This record gives sequence, C-alpha cells and structure tokens, in this order.
Amino acid sequence: MTGRRLSLGILAGLGVLALGAWAWRALGAGRGGALAGPAIAIEAAIAEIEAGRRTTPLVGEPAAGGERVVTFLARREGGQAPRIVSDVTGWGEHVDGTFDFSAGTMARVGQSDWYLLRAEVAPRARIEYLIAYGQADYRLDPHNPRHSAGPEAGGLAASEVVMPDYVPPEELYGPRASPAGAVSEADIPGPCRVAVYRPAGAGGAGPYPLAVFLDSRSGQISRVLDWLIARRAIEPVVAAFVGPRSAGDGHCSGAAAHAFVAGPLLTWLASHAAGASDRQRRAIVAISFGAKDALDIALEYPRAYSRLGLLVPGRRIGRADIAGIAEHRGVRLQVAILAGRYDQANLPTARAVRQALADAGHVVEYTEVPEGHSAVTWRNHLRAVLVPLFGAR
Repeated sequence: MTGRRLSLGILAGLGVLALGAWAWRALGAGRGGALAGPAIAIEAAIAEIEAGRRTTPLVGEPAAGGERVVTFLARREGGQAPRIVSDVTGWGEHVDGTFDFSAGTMARVGQSDWYLLRAEVAPRARIEYLIAYGQADYRLDPHNPRHSAGPEAGGLAASEVVMPDYVPPEELYGPRASPAGAVSEADIPGPCRVAVYRPAGAGGAGPYPLAVFLDSRSGQISRVLDWLIARRAIEPVVAAFVGPRSAGDGHCSGAAAHAFVAGPLLTWLASHAAGASDRQRRAIVAISFGAKDALDIALEYPRAYSRLGLLVPGRRIGRADIAGIAEHRGVRLQVAILAGRYDQANLPTARAVRQALADAGHVVEYTEVPEGHSAVTWRNHLRAVLVPLFGAR
C-alpha cells in the first residue's frame, strides 16, 4: 500500500499524509507558540488525565457545521517536545513525496511538561494518530486506551479517536454472517498465489459474478462479502485473492502478473470455481498501491473486466496514467472509488482518476469518507465499493 501502512518504523523514509489547510485548522497556538484559550480548563483536564480519571484527546462540542474541536495532549519525554502526527493534523508527507518534520507541532501548556494541539474535525470522523518524539520515534498515546484495528486489518497500530456520531460498520463489529462462505487455496500455474472464496450454498449453482482482488487479505474481505450476501445487499459472488507466493517474491507484478490476472486466472475460475465467463459480470478490485495495477489491467485488457473497484488509490497512479485514461474510450467500465478526506497525500490522485474516468465515458461512483489512508479505512468502507459493483440490478 502507498503511505504509512507500508512501514511506520522507517517513517522518515516513506511517510504518509500531508497537511491540508482545507481539511483542518490548528487552534490555540500563536506565532510564538504561546498557548491561547482557557488555560485553567486545560490545566484542570491535565490534572484529571494524570490522576487516571480522564483520557485523551479531548473532544469538544459540535460547532454549527457539525465539526468538533479535538485537543491533543502529550507530555515532554527525555527533554524532547512531542508532536502529533495524524490523519487530521498531517503525517508530514507532501504530495510530491517530500517531508515536513515540523508537522503537528504542539504548544506548551504554561511552564508544565504538557503540550497541546487543537484541530477541527469533521462529523462522523475516525482519526488515527501517533505521538512523535523524533524522526524515528513514534508512539501510541499512553493516555488513550483506544487503538485502531490496524494489525487486525493487515496494517499497523495507531491510537484512534472517533467522533461521537461515528458509527462502526456492522459487518465487522457485529455478529458474523451465518452460514459463511469458504476460502481455499487454488493451485493455478502462474506467477501469483491465489485463494478462492465461494459463497455459502454455492454447491452446483452458478456461474457467479466474479471479484478479483489484487490483495491476499482474504479473511477481512470474505467477512464483508458474507455479510453483504446474507443481507442481499450484493449478489452471491465468487472472489479470488491474488498476491505474491511468498514475502519478498517479486514475480507477482508487472506485465506477467497483469497477463495472468486477465487470462489464465479467469479461465481457471470459470472452469473450477463457477466464476462468470462474461466480462460484464467480472470486477477487478485493488487497494492503495495496487490500484494502479487494477486500473492498467481494466484498461489494457478490455475483454477481461467491465467493473473496477479502487480503495484509497495511491499516487503511484501518476499524471501519465491519468492522462492515458482518455486513450481507452473503446472500453466502458463501471467504477467505484473510495477515498479518504484526510488522505491528503493521495486524495488528489483519487479525485483526478474519478474525473478522468468520468470524462472518458465510464460510470463512476465516488465515496469520500472523513478518515485517512489506512488498512482500517478501506476495510471499514469496503461496502461502499462492493455494493455499486455487485448490488441488485
């Protein structure tokens, strides 16, 4: 994946999200870094936090537009002033890949060891953040017991704050759907490892619509598929999960992988897994870094897929790729794109791809959520891509 979910441990070399003035506004620190606002109330809150009777960050009441002021608080450690790097205050990465290690600078609270940073946050937002004490020292907030589900979703850990009107996805936080589909390894000659999901009760029925995911995280995705199918939000589908055969294996990439996904894989799925042989019933779906591959395959192999899903697409999709979309007007795609409002480093790419696809005559459904670029974001909002692609017609 593009961004911080690749590796936070070497954040200085990779990075994540940039600070966007349109997305948030720092409050409470003047040019000299002096604290503004109700200092007495902040000091009282800090006393409660130190006593273990209150957690961080502090979430204020909603303004007229529904935004809330979130006050991040962190303590100096080892003589090092903290910074807040987050979806809403910026992770330090600019769109061009350069870094700003002053992102998330905090203001000192009086003469104490505590620092604060205030930001306006959108309604229903879910924000991931860490406390930075140096270019390679990123920590969870010790006063916030809530952590993101990053490791569970195949990403990295972070502290998390959600707005009071945030609603977690029922398909992931409610009871699992029953009966559930089955996932099994498929022995298909080629450069990639493949696992196949068959919906519950598949038996001898079919052929089924087909979803090919350029991602190996079958557990998370199949749970969402089960839930959507059980509630008839989408048709029963067969899904294939495509990835490298082992860690560090570079064979499942480039032209060879594209040809495999557009040819032998589809042939095998049609003959062995009751997958649709009609391109009109097939979708290719990818996440972040893999979005470029899915876009390339959908455009370069027009007989393979008619549907395309892009989840938090990364800026690996360059300007030339976006400009090249107009050259493929002979193919008509149904497209669903999920983007994060606070994914400032990649959001311009998602919006540009949406516009280019629409201008070229493709049908595009675009969803932008008040979150950043993470494994939890795409997993929690997978429904926003699957329903437009496979919903009842």
